[in-house]
Amino acid sequence: MNKVSFKKPLVFLAASAMLLGTAAPVYAQEPAEALETISTNDRVVYFYGTDSLAENSARYALIYKIGIGLTIEDHIAYMYTECKTYENADISMTAELQRLDRNWKTIKTYTNSEDSAKLCSIDKSYAVTSGYDYRLKVTVSVSDGTQTETDTQYGTVQTCYSISETE
Repeated sequence: MNKVSFKKPLVFLAASAMLLGTAAPVYAQEPAEALETISTNDRVVYFYGTDSLAENSARYALIYKIGIGLTIEDHIAYMYTECKTYENADISMTAELQRLDRNWKTIKTYTNSEDSAKLCSIDKSYAVTSGYDYRLKVTVSVSDGTQTETDTQYGTVQTCYSISETE
């Protein structure tokens, strides 16, 4: 009688399982600066001008990154925004604190500009009302004399709670 040998297929399956099971997963690594802390409780979200588009081209030639941070503590909205450039340029920035009341409405606007600089920022605080969601809308315009780049970004939504809701 012929014996059917299962030895070779089992060895093949075992070897395949070992190879597949020991493969290390590969994850895309985010830049170290993608989320920076400006103080112990505040977070700033950065939008990079070098986001890859089709054909691996940079998004902007002048804007390096835009940072937006909003925290709300004890009915005070603490806002921080910044725009960094690759080279010295004229930078203008508008930060709008918006409140959600059926749709987003701007309740406070701040502006700043810097000439021949690599950084422009706004650092402000404003009293807000509990029970609403808030966000920052930031618009920057950067010019080096030959070209101008403009971008608008929105920060993360934060809610202002009453004191009794957080206890």
